[in-house]
Amino acid sequence: MTPPLRVLLIDDNRSDRALIIRELRRKFPQLQVQEIIDAREFEQAIANNAFDAVVTDYQLGWSNGLEVLKTLKAHYPRCPVIMFTNTGTEEIAVEALQSGLDDYILKEPNRYIRVPAAIRVALERIETRQRAALLEIRLQGLLNQLKVGIFRSSADGTLIETNPAFLELLGAESLAQANEMNLLDTRDCYTRLVNSPPPQRQEQEVQLQRSDSTQFWALLTTTLNEISGITVVDGLLEDITGRKQAEMALQQLNATLEERVRLG
Repeated sequence: MTPPLRVLLIDDNRSDRALIIRELRRKFPQLQVQEIIDAREFEQAIANNAFDAVVTDYQLGWSNGLEVLKTLKAHYPRCPVIMFTNTGTEEIAVEALQSGLDDYILKEPNRYIRVPAAIRVALERIETRQRAALLEIRLQGLLNQLKVGIFRSSADGTLIETNPAFLELLGAESLAQANEMNLLDTRDCYTRLVNSPPPQRQEQEVQLQRSDSTQFWALLTTTLNEISGITVVDGLLEDITGRKQAEMALQQLNATLEERVRLG
């Protein structure tokens, strides 16, 4: 059974609250609305945390929508907040959106139907972000279990970010140490990728040296990407020393057998 949508409705005007609730019930049959008309009720609602979304007016007898928004986001940063008002200004709208407001709707007779739509979009956006975050956590956990290093570097070869497995593979205690010791030449990776045809992706087996001077073989996969207008190298690093040792042992064995055959 679908749980009810719990909405905190903050508005001094009883008629406006009734119209908003009517539109919300049309779109959300399973609905619980808590109406807030003063500071005491608002403080209690914040403490109880029994709501999934908030609709607030800007002009309130005891506060204003910006202060309400900031308080809500300070306690529950992911909670959707919709401001539905006829007393705000463009400056207020911009400041509210910069403070985390999900939508700003002018309170006009034909705009009440936009409130439930705005809530639905905000909830779907949050759900999408949560799924993406969970997927990233699961993928990160899997890659760490497989001891696959992940890194991103700039065009000049500076490592921007890495996962713990990357640092462990290179024997580095921190990102700063990995950069200082230049344990992986990502500037060379950038040069190779820039001069290669699309898709700008390369896979190569390289022999690397850890911070303690021990060496290992790695499979290095790099891709050229653009993030916020900045070109970066994204890469994966996997320890394949065991496989390379097995390959070299097999090559040595084959060479030995061929030599025995040749000598008769």
